[in-house]
Amino acid sequence: MRRLTLLTIVLLSAFSPMLRAQSIKIHFKDGTTVVYPTANVEKITTIASDNGYISGTWYLGYWVSGSTSIHFDGSENMTFSGYNMTWAGRQDGSSIYTIAYSNDLVQFTATNKSNSSDVQTWEIVTYTDDLLVLRNGGADRYFYTTASAAASATLDVEDDVSDILAKAGGYTKSTVTPMGKHFENRHQTTDSDRAWLANASNEPDVVAGLSKWEAKSVNLYPFGSPSPADINQHAIGDCSLCSVLASMAYRSPDFIKSILKDNGNNTYTVSMFDPQGNKVSVSVSNKILCDGNGNIGQLTGKNNVVTWATILEKAAIKWEKCYGVDGIEGIGTEFAAPLFTGCGESFAFGADVLSTEELKRVINWALKKGMISIGGFNKGDLQCGTLKSVTNHAFAFMLSNNSSSVFAMRNPWGIESVDGVLEIPDDRNIVKTIDARLVYPGAAEPYVKSDLSSYTPPKFTARKTDLGVSPRLLKKMKSLTNPKELW
Repeated sequence: MRRLTLLTIVLLSAFSPMLRAQSIKIHFKDGTTVVYPTANVEKITTIASDNGYISGTWYLGYWVSGSTSIHFDGSENMTFSGYNMTWAGRQDGSSIYTIAYSNDLVQFTATNKSNSSDVQTWEIVTYTDDLLVLRNGGADRYFYTTASAAASATLDVEDDVSDILAKAGGYTKSTVTPMGKHFENRHQTTDSDRAWLANASNEPDVVAGLSKWEAKSVNLYPFGSPSPADINQHAIGDCSLCSVLASMAYRSPDFIKSILKDNGNNTYTVSMFDPQGNKVSVSVSNKILCDGNGNIGQLTGKNNVVTWATILEKAAIKWEKCYGVDGIEGIGTEFAAPLFTGCGESFAFGADVLSTEELKRVINWALKKGMISIGGFNKGDLQCGTLKSVTNHAFAFMLSNNSSSVFAMRNPWGIESVDGVLEIPDDRNIVKTIDARLVYPGAAEPYVKSDLSSYTPPKFTARKTDLGVSPRLLKKMKSLTNPKELW
């Protein structure tokens, strides 16, 4: 939503090199903040108070109430000029209203100049350059900048999933720390902790039966930008962390770039959060966890390339060494995501709790909001496109390229040319086996891509020497009896 300020400031191109690596932090009166990366900002437009808040003429395209919607041709419109609003094109004629905005600019009161008893309160649901959504009397009106845009518009409504959320469980929001309930009353960061974490020469302990840290070449972004294809699990049992990283790469790749700094000396610094939700810098070297033969045990990109995801995984291992909250193997989705986003607020749906349509709706809703969306199966060997389901394992939800699929779920093993993507068919016998954990995006929210599209894996050539998931993990997964213990 736009905010009321006083001037128009243009970010001149002469300053763009300096601003590209920076962000703008806006502090609101309610104590909240929003951070916008300047790389995404062309200009900042602020509006003089005398000009009101909403401005210009807006043409009605849709009237929506619950599941009912009516498409209009744009002949009905509202014109905002200062603190006056003209509502024209209605069956009962045109009316002029004086309007008064609330202090937080989330609503306004309109009083009919010709009929003082006609007083209406409007909530400003959405206000962008090309869309204005106003709520009144339980109904939403969708306005567009031209009559033709209103007439040709297709309804793009953020689905009301309140009926579905009522069936959720496993809420993790905490009143103590933004990291979530699991991080309450944990170790508080000391100066010596910060010094240890910031020193890249301090290596964490080996995990998962691997034996040594060995220097490897690093290609942070082999496909030009963070991609789910950069996450391929090998020997460490952290499939939830792997899928969290894949979900972040899918919905907010620029966020990943914002928290990862290449120091230029084979070391990297990752901006993370401690258990109290305070920022902490974790620096790691290019030494990657390997077995005795030098084979990489950490996740890698295609063709065993060490990527940004390998570095973030190592930073998480080092973080865990300092704070001792979970360990890496078996770490849950809602425990892995906050390390990078600072937000542990989440909820879950068990298998067979939601209908197929409900699960599809809530997954689409969560993905649109940029939530880290992870799921699993309680039954294996179910055919989903060219791949099969795996139990005791975490997958990242995505939109599907296939119109006959409910959605897609990516296995972090990155199997075959489809990059581990399972196409979930509209088959109740399969959908009812799927559970979901949805985590709010936290610090990643300003970086969420506005264009929600399906995932198309980048092209790559497989090699015989490519690492796969270790036999140890495959054996471990088959022996698990606790479906919450995801590997």
